[in-house]
Amino acid sequence: MERREHVKPDEQQALRLAGMRVTPQRLAIMRLMRGSKAHPSPEMVYQELKPDFPGLSPNTVYQTLHSLEEAGLLRRISMEENVYRYDANVKPHAHLVCRACGRVDDTNGMLEPLLDELLHNGSATTNWDILAMDCCFYGRCPDCRKSSETLQEEDQGE
Repeated sequence: MERREHVKPDEQQALRLAGMRVTPQRLAIMRLMRGSKAHPSPEMVYQELKPDFPGLSPNTVYQTLHSLEEAGLLRRISMEENVYRYDANVKPHAHLVCRACGRVDDTNGMLEPLLDELLHNGSATTNWDILAMDCCFYGRCPDCRKSSETLQEEDQGE
């Protein structure tokens, strides 16, 4: 799983401010999420941490991710019905989702002003107090697109 470094508040402090008890497993989940660019699923988090925490259960991972989401420390991305990935970047931003391999990337940042405007206009033009929105673009990632093009070229060469 590809990782990235963030300058963020201390994980222990963030958990305490969210009213959560600090445990080694929660700290590890929090650090993994804050250091990941992969937008991991609960299963990915479990597989990554299981070697370091043999007593870790999938249920603990699910519950911790849910608690972190409820506390506003994570953002859940709905991939399809009952399939979720998580993101430590909770600011409004769009995602690119590959329909072939499931890869999830953040957009390049150029769409954020438009998303902010949509969020503001959504509240201004309805009687709703809109708190958040999800924006996912679905397609094929560069690797899958390249793979597909290579297969098409091979098929045409036969």
